[in-house]
Amino acid sequence: MTGKRKNIDVLIFVEDPGPANFVSPVHVALSNNGKSSIILSTGTALKFLSDRGIKTREIDANDSTEGILDELAPKILLIGTAENPDSIGLKLIETARLKKIPTVGVIDAAANARYRFRGRGDDPLAYVPDWILVPDDWTRDEYIRIGASPDRTVVCGHPHYDYVLGLSRTWTAQDREQMRESLLPGLQKHQRVVVFLSEGSEGLRRLPPPTSPSEYTLQGRGNCTGRTEIIIEELLGAVQTLPQRPYLVLRLHPKDRTDDFRAYAADFDHIDHASSPLELVFCADLVVGMTSMLLMEAALLGRRTLSILPRAVERDWLPILRQGVTPCVMYRADLIKALADLLRNGSSAPADLCSGVPESSLARTVEFVERLLAGA
Repeated sequence: MTGKRKNIDVLIFVEDPGPANFVSPVHVALSNNGKSSIILSTGTALKFLSDRGIKTREIDANDSTEGILDELAPKILLIGTAENPDSIGLKLIETARLKKIPTVGVIDAAANARYRFRGRGDDPLAYVPDWILVPDDWTRDEYIRIGASPDRTVVCGHPHYDYVLGLSRTWTAQDREQMRESLLPGLQKHQRVVVFLSEGSEGLRRLPPPTSPSEYTLQGRGNCTGRTEIIIEELLGAVQTLPQRPYLVLRLHPKDRTDDFRAYAADFDHIDHASSPLELVFCADLVVGMTSMLLMEAALLGRRTLSILPRAVERDWLPILRQGVTPCVMYRADLIKALADLLRNGSSAPADLCSGVPESSLARTVEFVERLLAGA
């Protein structure tokens, strides 16, 4: 990246879809408020944002972070975290420190707190920015527990959830029927729809693997070790116990390829990777996943949700699981019962499903950034 020095207000970097969901409404709001904001992206975030009409600049790991910051001369660097220990985002934080540019890291979910700013070393805060914005008090406590400054770890909520909650109040039953006709080929009248959310065949590669197969409470068909694959197999087995087979959809994670789950293609009525994820889960009578943020979004849209987990520790990774508003099962018998109960008892979610989710997060986040700009 070369060119005339720009002196922008906020430089944003993301490479994963989750943080991209967090920063994109912030970018738009800042621009609407007259602040100059540019998003740099790479990896899956690049296509994710492009598909949503958000203009970004592509960079890669070989680009000079010093050159980027010298050209754009931002007053603030806003970084979305990633699973990648070699992320150029970490290099941007390091270079911004040397140039005395204030840095802000945004956390879209509580999982992997020890790995967000770690890089290749052992210090979980080796690349910690000046400020960390987190979605809830529990996530804040996690970062403080590993050594983050309490004064500089700020609860802002999640700006994307403002948008999802807005949709939940405007989409109607008629909208839902139209979406079902459009997105679910071959769906029979009155047939229940179950959408399963993949988290990637390579998911959780940053975390230590199970020390033995017995660490998982679920084993699938016994031939796979991948977390997503095991849960798919457990779900497919539970579906076979239902009196009527539902219409099954596999929603691929943005990091997935269709070939990753070729072995299960015949078990699903539809494999989806291109439609609007929010419209797809709104179509469902039941959305099943593990700890995907889309499971959280489905709950905010008023859909019934079910989490299937192989380890108890994972229950802390989503607010809807910690609060107990989404049922969580870890054993086959419990899965079979929960699946039947949730499909039998209707498609609408409990009225208090959105409890504990901070609203007006976008305004709070933008206000925080603009206060920093005023003091920069």
